[in-house]
Amino acid sequence: MNARSVRVDLGERSYTVHIGPGALLSVPDEIRRSLGERPTRAFVVHDAGVPQVYCDELCAALRGAGLDPTVRDITPTEHAKSMDTLTGVLRDLGASGHSRADPVVALGGGITGDLAGFAAACYQRGVPVVQCPSTLLSMVDASVGGKTGVNLLVPAPGGERLLKNMVGAFHQPLAVAADTRLLDSLDDRQRRSGMAECVKHAMIAYGVTGADLLSETRAVLPAVLAGERDATDRLIERSVALKGEVVRRDERESLGGAGGAGGMRMLLNLGHTFGHAIETIPHLTPDPAFPEMAPLLHGEAVALGMVAACRCAEAAGKCDASLGDELVGLLDTIGLPTRVAGLPEDDEIIARMGSDKKAAGGVGRLVLPVGRGRCEVTVSPDGSWIRAGLKAIRG
Repeated sequence: MNARSVRVDLGERSYTVHIGPGALLSVPDEIRRSLGERPTRAFVVHDAGVPQVYCDELCAALRGAGLDPTVRDITPTEHAKSMDTLTGVLRDLGASGHSRADPVVALGGGITGDLAGFAAACYQRGVPVVQCPSTLLSMVDASVGGKTGVNLLVPAPGGERLLKNMVGAFHQPLAVAADTRLLDSLDDRQRRSGMAECVKHAMIAYGVTGADLLSETRAVLPAVLAGERDATDRLIERSVALKGEVVRRDERESLGGAGGAGGMRMLLNLGHTFGHAIETIPHLTPDPAFPEMAPLLHGEAVALGMVAACRCAEAAGKCDASLGDELVGLLDTIGLPTRVAGLPEDDEIIARMGSDKKAAGGVGRLVLPVGRGRCEVTVSPDGSWIRAGLKAIRG
């Protein structure tokens, strides 16, 4: 196995992220290394979109290590990322005879990882979880850092409204196995969507580590878009290392900081407050010529959110227009949307942004760029800045 690895340093909760083809085979060894001989079972939550051959390979490896697997298949959608699905997984965990010593293994994208991780955090007040992300987005972001959760449907005028990741827990994984063979099963749109989180990491990297990840990302982009595995593995490694450093400094997204701005982990929400507000609007499509592409994928919404955040920061006098121009050029090269048709009125989107879970105690917060590779959390941003950001992404 030609794998790379990144260590996420969290003291007794530290773990290794294995990256590369064949990384799935590291899972049984990581379980035995961390938990010894006590586990006898493993509960695998399998994203139905991941080819069965990889689930079979993982289960065979678990059996070879004396871990009897039970598999629960799920079809990951934002509406299936719910309390009802969580209850079903927990019921199956209980029926399988799963003990507190036995791990849950999440094999799939971000929705699967969040759901399985939350089930592991809840079951018997917490059992180990191993994350095996299958998408680029989940490899570089969702599988690392311990955030787990499900969406919540709440009453709203005319029906119900979906609030993303409103119920959850921090539950760090035992290990992460980012097997890049699984990326071969993704279509181009899914791969492009995952690149949005790589760009997000590059937009904050200089302020965190001093690395010019924007230039590095641009340099490696042609090879990544051409499907070159080593280039993709290197990009994943750099993104994971950046996120791991942020999580090391602020594991649980502290809510303190000057004026309620929060800790460093808040920077990872660049583009997400705008993005979450538009992601669940069902008719939005990245290409108006193809309405059947609706709704937006998470990475597409984040790309739009980052553009809105840049233009918002320009209106606030926090950064030059050249930064937003550079971002738009990078997203255009990847093939991610920078404008979208059919957005609701500003007031509706702003109301959605106000209900985002990142708005603490009724105080709105936005992550805004302040320079190349540097961002900051702005508390109570002016409404005119937000409207300027929304205007910039209207198709």
